Amino acid sequence: MDRWARWLLEERFGGDPAALERTLAILEPIRDRILDGARLEPSEVLLDVGTGDGLVGFWALERLGEGGRVVLSDVSADLLEVCQRIAREAGVSDHVRVVEAAAEDLRAVPDTSVDVVTTRSVLIYVQDKRAAFDAFARVLRPGGRLSLFEPINRTMQRLNDGSLFGYDARDVPDLAAKVRSVFEAALPAESPMVDFDAADLVHLAAQAGFVEVTATVEMALRPDAWLGPTSWERLRSVRPNPDAPSFGEAIEAALDPPERELLERRLRPRVEAGVGRWFDVGCFLTAVRPVSS
Repeated sequence: MDRWARWLLEERFGGDPAALERTLAILEPIRDRILDGARLEPSEVLLDVGTGDGLVGFWALERLGEGGRVVLSDVSADLLEVCQRIAREAGVSDHVRVVEAAAEDLRAVPDTSVDVVTTRSVLIYVQDKRAAFDAFARVLRPGGRLSLFEPINRTMQRLNDGSLFGYDARDVPDLAAKVRSVFEAALPAESPMVDFDAADLVHLAAQAGFVEVTATVEMALRPDAWLGPTSWERLRSVRPNPDAPSFGEAIEAALDPPERELLERRLRPRVEAGVGRWFDVGCFLTAVRPVSS
C-alpha cells in the first residue's frame, strides 16, 4: 500500500472505525457543498481530481443519473484500485473511469472532454498550483464548471496557537509550542500546504482564464475534536497528513520524559472525552471556463 492509500485509509484516523465515521461526518457536508457548486446536469461527465477513495466522485453519480459518467484521477494506483472495487460492488463500473495522474499533469484526460472538474483538499499537496489550474481549464469544455474546496492551513496555523492536535493546550503552552515546532519544521513557508490563501486561489483561477470566479471562506472555532472521543494511544498513531510525523512521533521528538508525562496528564482527559478547541478555515471556490476565448 503506497503512502497516500495508507494515510487515507488508516493513518488519518488512527485505524479507529468510530473516528473514521466522525471524519466522514465532517467531510460529507464539504462534499455536498462542492457538488452543489458544480451545478451538475443529468448525463454530464465529471472529473474528480485527487479522488482518493471517491468520496466526491461516487456521490456525483447520484446527481448525474443513468447517463452520467465520472472520471476519477489520483496519483495513487492503490487508491484507484479501491475505487474500481467500489464501482464493481456498486454496479456502476460502466459509468466510472480511473486515471492515474497528478493534478498538475492531467495529460491522460483529453482536451475539452469533461463538463465539470471537482477537487477536495488536493492543491495543498501541489507545488505548481498554476499548472493544476491550467490543466483544469484545458480538460473542461467551453462553459464547463470548476468546483473545489481547500483548507487554508496558513491561517489555521496562526489561529490555532492555543491548541494541539485540536485540543485546548493553553494550560501547557510551552509543551504545545515544542510539539508544534516539529510539525512546523516539516512545513516550511514554501510548502504547498501553507503557501496560499483564498486570494491566491482566486488569482490562480483568473490567470488560467476562468471567469465567474467566486470564493467563500469559512472560519469556525470547533468545540469538539476532529476524531471524537478516542484513546490516547489511538491519538498518538494519527498522522495529520501523509508527509507529517504521527502525533506520537512528534511528542517523542519534542519532549523529554517528564514533559511527555505532563502533556499526557493534561490532554488525555480531553482526548478521551472528545472535547476540542480548534479553528477550522477553508475555502470553497467555483469558476467557469469561458464559452469563447
